[in-house]
Parts: sequence; structure tokens; C-alpha cells
Amino acid sequence: MKRKHDQYNISSNVDNDVLRQFVMAFDHVNRDQQTIVLPSGESTTKEQLLLKVIDLYPSYANTYYHLALILKAENRSSIILTSGLSMTEQQLFLKAIEHYPNNSQYYHNLARTLSIGESITLNNGQSMTKQQLYLKSIECDPTNSYSYHNLATTLSIGESITLNNGQSMTAQQLYLKSIEYDPTYYRSYYNLAITLSNGESITLNNGQSMTEQQLYLKAIECDPTDSDSYYNLTTTLSRDELITLNNGQSMTAQQLFLKSIECNPNKYDSYYNLANSLSRGESITLNNGQSMTQQQLYLKAIECDPTNSNSYHNLATTLSSGESITLNIGQSMTKQQLYLKAIECDPTNSCSYYKLLITLSSGESIILNNGQSMTKQQLLLESLRIGHRQRMVYKLIGLTLLNNKQTITLPNGEQMTRRQLLQKARE
Repeated sequence: MKRKHDQYNISSNVDNDVLRQFVMAFDHVNRDQQTIVLPSGESTTKEQLLLKVIDLYPSYANTYYHLALILKAENRSSIILTSGLSMTEQQLFLKAIEHYPNNSQYYHNLARTLSIGESITLNNGQSMTKQQLYLKSIECDPTNSYSYHNLATTLSIGESITLNNGQSMTAQQLYLKSIEYDPTYYRSYYNLAITLSNGESITLNNGQSMTEQQLYLKAIECDPTDSDSYYNLTTTLSRDELITLNNGQSMTAQQLFLKSIECNPNKYDSYYNLANSLSRGESITLNNGQSMTQQQLYLKAIECDPTNSNSYHNLATTLSSGESITLNIGQSMTKQQLYLKAIECDPTNSCSYYKLLITLSSGESIILNNGQSMTKQQLLLESLRIGHRQRMVYKLIGLTLLNNKQTITLPNGEQMTRRQLLQKARE
């Protein structure tokens, strides 16, 4: 949303240097502060003060920077300066860099406005990618924890990047550096944990060794409201295992899913996996007091992410043949339709092809949501092609053949008779 700024209400008798001193102090005051009382007793907003100072000192970089932060916080597209010039968040960061090219935060925040691979041209004509802006931020302040962290998120697994000082660093090393400079930033522990396999440990730059599990625990300690950390911590537990948080509280996997949902009621995979932990007909009470069955949890997972194949698939398994269920959006779906939707969302979901064919009668075919018609045999072959390796698949393919000598070509090119398929199913 573009907003034309009202005429600033600061009288001319206020000393200009006093106004500038207020702006200089913004780094040390509450960023949410909106109303400011000047020494003259006049009240003004932070935004009005910044616009006034830009009018008085057009080359003062920090004013542009703080205006950009206001636009970001209020999700506004642009702001109109008192000169009549309209500026976006990006343009304000660029202007700040133009007037002071050595501030780490200016580059850091500009980088955050770009997607991976995107570039932007500075006011001096230099083109820079998101990665290059983070590298420049680190060059300007080698202790900027967040720039190391955000730079790491731009790398793929195993990829390294060379800092502007010539040092090559992997994503893991960047997360370690981020933790070194801010040991309280939860996301660095969380993302470092993701780079580890189960049971693997890593040594922090302070010499402390931590496992994947311990890193998630530390992330929760640093931010007890982070839904993702509770969720990922469950992946390190065996069934019915208890884990003790750093605050001394013991939790099961179910309780961690519940906490994850409490922190983020829109996290579909927490509902999905909580549903998986229940038996058919069983219910569980969320931390907000709401009781939900396994079916209701799958329905909620679909509501939160209507593109997740596994939620439709698992919901279908709770229905009997011919039964239907109403999604939270009001749409009624049968068991067959849920499997079809699961395949539409993920055409590589081999289990859904297999389960779908079980709903068909002999000789019946079905039309997928993409318009393709498939027989039971074709569904079996597709299930096998994309990775379903249960012995029952070979048996069912064999049973589609008329006699023991008839052959069929499998997706891998191998030809097998009915007898060979039935024999393979018994292996």
C-alpha cells in the first residue's frame, strides 16, 4: 500500500541538530516506538521525524535506513518524501548505501528483499546478488551473526562460498560463525542441526560438541516459541521415547507435536504426524483444549496445506469402501477421490497408485485427475515404476495375466511370466 505522508508537524523553532541527534539514537531505542516527544515538548511520530531530517540533511544515510524498516514492518510498498519523491523499501536501502557504503546492516537488509539468484543494481551502478550483498555485509562487519546465517541459507548441501577476505566457508561453517557471534540466535542452531544426520555431532567454535538433538534443544532454549524446532526434535526420538528440554521439562513426541501446533496453528506437518501417532478412532486434546480425532487432524493438515499428498492418502486409509468425508472447505470426497487427489499432488506417490487399484473391481479402469485413464494393471506397473517394492505388487501384476506362460514387460524392461511374478512375490 502506498501512503502519502501528511505534512510533518514539527515547528521551525526546534533546533535542527537536536532532530538529528534523535535520529542517531534510533539504534538504541525501541524500534516499535511511534510517538516521540521533542525537548520543546512537541510530539511527533518516528516517521515524521525521519522525513523532516531527510529534508534538512538529505545525505544522512540512517534516516533512509530507518524509513525502509518502517515500510517493511508495516508491509507498505512505498513512502512519499516531503520533496514529493516516492521511494520503495529497496530504494531507501539503496539510498542509505549510497550515502554510507560501509554499514553492514544496510547491505544485510537489502539482501533480505531479494530472492536467491536475484540481483539488484546499487546507485553507483554496481550489480550485486543476494549472496554478494551478504558477503559485503560481512566485509563491513565480520561479527554480523545474521549475515553469516542468511548467507548459509543461500548455499546448497556441500556447497562452499568464498568470503571477501578470501576465506572459503561451507554452510556448516557459516552457521558455526553465526553462533560464535550470537550464541542466542535460535535459527542458527536449528539450521545447523538440519545439516547433521541422526547421531552425528559437530563442534562449535567455542569447543563444545553438540548432537543434532542437542542443537534443537538449544534452539528451543533460545526461542521457546519456535514451532519448527519442536517438530524437528521429534524426528530424533524413537517411539515412546521421552526427552528433557533444557528447562528440565520432559516431553514425548506427541507432546512436542502439540507444542509445535500451539506455537504455529498452521503447521500442517505437525497435524499430519500427530495424526500418524494415533490409532483409528483415537482422539487427542490440543494445548488449546480442543479435542481432535485422527481424521480431524488429517483434515486440518489438508486445510493448512491443500497440496500435501500424504495427508489425502492417509485420510483415505481411515475410510471404508464407499464412505465419504467432508473436507474443512466443505468439499465431500470418497476414498477413491482422496487417492486421486494424493496422486494429483504428488504423481510419484507410489502407495497411492497401489491403494487406488485396490478400490477397483476386476476389469474396471479409472481416470486420474490429469485426465489419463488407467487400468488396474497400469496402476500396478506405475506403482512399481516409481518405487513400490512390496511383494504384493508382483503378485497382483501376475494375477492380471491370463495364464502362467503369458509375459509382461516391467518398467525396468524385464520380461516376466505370470509364474515368475507369483514366485517373486513369495521370495
